[in-house]
Amino acid sequence: MSDDTLQQPTRILLVRHGQSVANAGGIPPDHITNPLTELGHAQAKAFADGFSCEPTLFIISPYTRAQQTSVPLRQRYPEVPIEEWPVYEFNYLEPERLKGTSEEQQLPHIEKYWERNDPAHLDGPGAESFSVFLARVREVIKRLTQLKSDGCIVVFTHGFFMQAVRILLLFPTSTDQQLISNFRRFHFVNFIENLEAVELEVINGQLRMVGQQHLTTFTLQGESSHA
Repeated sequence: MSDDTLQQPTRILLVRHGQSVANAGGIPPDHITNPLTELGHAQAKAFADGFSCEPTLFIISPYTRAQQTSVPLRQRYPEVPIEEWPVYEFNYLEPERLKGTSEEQQLPHIEKYWERNDPAHLDGPGAESFSVFLARVREVIKRLTQLKSDGCIVVFTHGFFMQAVRILLLFPTSTDQQLISNFRRFHFVNFIENLEAVELEVINGQLRMVGQQHLTTFTLQGESSHA
């Protein structure tokens, strides 16, 4: 029996941040320094208190809400190394356009972006196109497949980023155009709540989802996923 056959999977948990000011309908300073609410801090503490896997690495988005969400678990395991990766949220709207507005007030811009259905569209300075976003997620997936751990690796990240990982793993051969045409619908039918975790494993150099039976069967351009 080969070493590859005997290789134990590396467990990776993608964790969405706790409730942020923007999630609660408030107006944050900006999309990067969008802090947790009091409830968000409580969610992060409860997550850390109930955490049952031995962490070996923390990977954290540079955004405030993800950094703050990681604090209680980092305090519980102060010896675990920390790395900051580009696992930040998909910023598809020009940040200046959003300043001083709530998510509800941003809805016309949000709807217009998704109705455009163009993976190459760039909304303005500080925004990224859907194709650039997917390229960033694909690069993170590639880096994750190279990790090895006997415990678990915890990634504090964001909802759209987690959804992009899911849809890329489910439909690895699909084009960016196919993915943007279906992404928002996928996001809503398989919504990820604050502090919800998506479990992945790396085995024999491949990243795959595990324990995802709750995913709704989803058809992408006539192709059916097998969650």
